[in-house]
Amino acid sequence: MVKKKLPVGIDNFKEIIENNYYFVDKSMMIDELLNKKSKVTLLPRPRRFGKTLNMSMLNYFFNIEDKEANRNLFNGLDISNTDKMMYQGEYPVIYVSLKDIKVSNWVECFEEIKKLLKDIFNTKRYIREKLDESEKIDFDRIEFLNETGDFVGALKNLSKYLFKFYGKKVIILIDEYDTPLVTAHSQGYYDDAIFFFRNFLSAALKGNPYLEFSVLTCILRVAKESIFSELNNLSVSTILDSDFNYFGLTTEEVEEALKYYGLDYELEGVKRWYNGYTFGGKLVYNPWSLINFINKNVLGAYWINTSDNALIKQLLDKNDKKVFEELEMIFKGEVIWETISENIIFDDLNNTNTIWSLMLFSGYLTYEKMRISPITELKSYSLKIPNVEIKSFFRQSFIESYTKGDVHFYGTMIEDLFLGELNSFVNKFKRMYLSAVSYHDAGDSEKYYHHFMLGLLLTLGDKYIITSNRESGYGRYDIALEPKDKKNFGLIFEFKIGDKNSIGEKAKEALAQIDEKKYDISMKNNGVSKVIKIGMAFSGKDVAIESEIN
Repeated sequence: MVKKKLPVGIDNFKEIIENNYYFVDKSMMIDELLNKKSKVTLLPRPRRFGKTLNMSMLNYFFNIEDKEANRNLFNGLDISNTDKMMYQGEYPVIYVSLKDIKVSNWVECFEEIKKLLKDIFNTKRYIREKLDESEKIDFDRIEFLNETGDFVGALKNLSKYLFKFYGKKVIILIDEYDTPLVTAHSQGYYDDAIFFFRNFLSAALKGNPYLEFSVLTCILRVAKESIFSELNNLSVSTILDSDFNYFGLTTEEVEEALKYYGLDYELEGVKRWYNGYTFGGKLVYNPWSLINFINKNVLGAYWINTSDNALIKQLLDKNDKKVFEELEMIFKGEVIWETISENIIFDDLNNTNTIWSLMLFSGYLTYEKMRISPITELKSYSLKIPNVEIKSFFRQSFIESYTKGDVHFYGTMIEDLFLGELNSFVNKFKRMYLSAVSYHDAGDSEKYYHHFMLGLLLTLGDKYIITSNRESGYGRYDIALEPKDKKNFGLIFEFKIGDKNSIGEKAKEALAQIDEKKYDISMKNNGVSKVIKIGMAFSGKDVAIESEIN
């Protein structure tokens, strides 16, 4: 039997149905949307979890254009067995996707927005015949990119024109409204972008007499800048909520897909790589990664390579002490408890809670449990890395950060350390350190170097139990890596700081301290027979290293 094609990179509902691609039915989202009847529904979900496909489905269901042809797209789907089919093809729809607006400055961003609006108006040009002369002029100013066009009020005006033509209120669908804002923040023109989008969205969604309802998707709910602060009819459903669970794939849906393509024997591997996300208390799989796995039949990292991950890497580069300590726990398979804000405030990215919230809602972390403080009544969530794919992202990010992108060089350096080739390791480390650290980064605090080394070594969490500042023997070592396979070398690091002329002696002192205080005793009591001891001393961009094996 010829299997259905996989919709790799295809998020147009009509194309998937008409070309008989493999499709997981999420059509009951329409039923829930109509039952709740919120004026404006905001659905933040991680990227590549089906937002655009679901929005495309809503467009083809409600759109009055091509009503009869579109009705056939829903034959056999769950929604076709409900009374909600009476709403099929009953509304004018304005569908806006902002997911591709990613440019380096506000001038280019505004040009892309104007072109997008021009294309939308062009598809509705048939309604122009029912407009009066002044409305036609306003319509044409948008379509022909006239500088005097009312681009801020474009969606509201278009909904008015559609209402005038059909005599029916309009549904507005806006996919990934936050993409231009996230890009604007990373590129330095955020103030211009937020000023425009606040007015652009408010005009369309607040007090618009021609609006039936609206649905917006995003990755991050942008908060402090009050895009939606004046909307008293806004319903928000995040991954922390139990409604609108039509994003991602359930265990049953994954098992069915794997069985259909004869790959059910890979279920455990697929679970380790792509499962682990909690949406509304339910475990889901990453659909993008699953589709690509089935297509290639190779377990690997697919989702993390679909974006530049700029915002997350920017946060990791801050080298925050608390973040590193908690990432250390996460890499060891533990959970951390954090207060989560559902509103991401870009001006507050130095706030640690914002960092964890960003990682959770972007899909880089997941949560297991929620608890409410009996004192403050604040909610906190237990966070962890969801699966192997995301763990590989963090590993890769740390490596790229500390080696300036020379991943292969890092790999050979770590192999030398793992195999006990100390001379080669020391030479490579000095070379890497010289390019990785700037004078402006380095200071006179041992903590900086401790965090630097910890970030570098956290990538080894699969093979070692990594601890720092723990008691062993007669003191506290800086960093220790106990091998999970006791036949391999254990590693103990001790750090000192000094000036350029003294770091040679300081490195010897650090190595001697490991022996004198018997930092290796705990490791040896646990059955590790061979331990590599490394003393390091730092002064700005200079480092001295002494090492031995016993």
